[in-house]
Amino acid sequence: MATNNSNNNNNDKPIIRHRQVVSRRRRDGLIRYASDTTSQNGEDGIIARIFDCLPPSSCRYCVDIGAWDGKHLSNTYSLLVTNGNTSSNTKWKGLLVEADPHKFQDLSALHTPRGNICIQAAISTTPKSPHRLEKLLHEHSPDFPLDFDFLCIDIDGSDYWVLDGLFRNSPFRPKLICIEFNPTMPQDLIYIPPRNDSIRHGASIAALVELAQEFHYVLVETTLFNAFFVPQTLFQQYLVDEVPDDRSIEALQQVTMGTSLYQLYDGTLKVWGCKKLLWHRMAMDETKLQMLPPAQRQFPFAPSSAADSTFQDAAVVDMSAILGPTQQQTTTYQQQQCADELLQRLAADGFALVRGTGLSRHVCHEALQITKAFLTDADETVRRSCLTKDRARRGYSPMCTENFASLIGTHGPNDLVRKFRMGPPTTTQDITNNNNGTNSNSLLQPNIWPTDETWDAQLAAAFQTTMEDYYQSACEVANAIVAAIADAMQRQHPELSLDVLLLPDKHNSAAHTSILTLLGYTVGTRHKPGKKNSSKSPLVASHTDVGVITMLLFDGPGCAKLQRSDGSGGWVDVQLPSVVPEDPILVINIGDCLSELTHHVLPSTLHRVVADTKCKDPRHCLALFMGLDPAASLTIQGETIFYEDWRKRRIARSQQVLKEASNKE
Repeated sequence: MATNNSNNNNNDKPIIRHRQVVSRRRRDGLIRYASDTTSQNGEDGIIARIFDCLPPSSCRYCVDIGAWDGKHLSNTYSLLVTNGNTSSNTKWKGLLVEADPHKFQDLSALHTPRGNICIQAAISTTPKSPHRLEKLLHEHSPDFPLDFDFLCIDIDGSDYWVLDGLFRNSPFRPKLICIEFNPTMPQDLIYIPPRNDSIRHGASIAALVELAQEFHYVLVETTLFNAFFVPQTLFQQYLVDEVPDDRSIEALQQVTMGTSLYQLYDGTLKVWGCKKLLWHRMAMDETKLQMLPPAQRQFPFAPSSAADSTFQDAAVVDMSAILGPTQQQTTTYQQQQCADELLQRLAADGFALVRGTGLSRHVCHEALQITKAFLTDADETVRRSCLTKDRARRGYSPMCTENFASLIGTHGPNDLVRKFRMGPPTTTQDITNNNNGTNSNSLLQPNIWPTDETWDAQLAAAFQTTMEDYYQSACEVANAIVAAIADAMQRQHPELSLDVLLLPDKHNSAAHTSILTLLGYTVGTRHKPGKKNSSKSPLVASHTDVGVITMLLFDGPGCAKLQRSDGSGGWVDVQLPSVVPEDPILVINIGDCLSELTHHVLPSTLHRVVADTKCKDPRHCLALFMGLDPAASLTIQGETIFYEDWRKRRIARSQQVLKEASNKE
């Protein structure tokens, strides 16, 4: 009795079963006579029946291409050796061709004494080859009639082109053709393999039927591997009653060895039917057929799940009152409540998740996709074309060349991450100043981009325009978030002066020195399974950020996860949804500069990136490190200092750590 697995309460895995389909395959034709003496799937009986139906002849002629040893799985042994299973005493004469030298010896030993012609040759399909079938027939069988009785082609690959060459380049028209097709190909597929003797693909039965019809041949029957064709005239005169009225491929053949591929909504590819490579006797591995890594297998049009909605409501600050499209309709009180909630989250642990920023999912998705194309998919030479002297501020920084641990005065392994940095879109004046050495500001350098000389032209152009668009949009969001923080801080701590955080012209490149860093994480040898402490070795060492705030956007799950310090020596995962939702969720964390400006009311919290042992796929992140006007005047612990000078001093402190550690080694 069949079991209805849908009633099973444990349905955490898919239910996959086979259903018996209704076949159109007719069994009332020539297949009724199928039987084997030496053939493989009933061909001997079908051939005998066809010749019983044709007018008798005292001598018949057959040609066997790919005859092997003349007996094993042979479709001509019964004709040439036992004089067939037909009802008449017909003498058969044969021409047999075999390429394998060892099998040819057996073939010749069997057939030469019987007066049959044996040729050792690999039948070729190239137009000028001396081993074309039509040329061999002319040279070796001058007494064969043009309508000789039986042609059997079984050379495992180029069968189609052998028949095509015979039809187009010779007057030979056999009474019966038996030719091998690829039994794994579906019936609606017309697959003609390349015309190349060294390529062995096999043709689909539909391709052979199409070729036969062009030369007025009719499909009359099939077995598992072979199709039988006769001329239209002979069919109408002698075989029409032996074949069903429906002579379609569907009526005369059934695919029993086919392999189907179907897609799940998330992009997973599944195999159905025959799940092995038939001629290699190897099982198919579905994992090797996938186009998308597991982390990217998400339904792109799925609404936010209930889990993600709960996650958003419980953990994310909705900034739409300040940043969303309806902000002009919100009251000052609502905007202040929004800013106060953000400040409360940041004051607790230096981190907050935000949504409702007005940043579109499309912009985020495109930026993450092109980041992956550059940092993961492109050749390393493409990335290295973007190396600069000051890669901490612009251009490409290769894996294991930076050390964020130094930012907090410690020494650890270099960061296992590729980086690309950019700033405000470069103007002609920026390039001129940089080339002339007149650009005194290290934070305002020209961006560098891959060109069509080093990368695909479309990808190179898309990379620059997409990232410049994202940079502009992200900076506007970050500036508004900083303004909201400043507003809430000054209302709750009026003794603080944070006007420096309010950029008067957010579109002026001199007014914001924010750096967008593209990050491409991957696991390395230090994270191989079984390696001691592999799960504890970070991709990016624990550190704090130097600037005002950092705004992070991650793609789907991958080999990396962000953690923050819990303040007690432990680490807490920064939880993010599994996909970038329609309303993107951004991570905001406080930088050292803002922490010092607020007298550490807002903590600059230690954080790190560690390997996620559940996934090996690369992960990507867009990190906007918001900076101020280089000439902005900061008051920190009673000292007045320009932002650029403060930042240089902060970086110098970490570089000294690296220098001291290097000297010790």
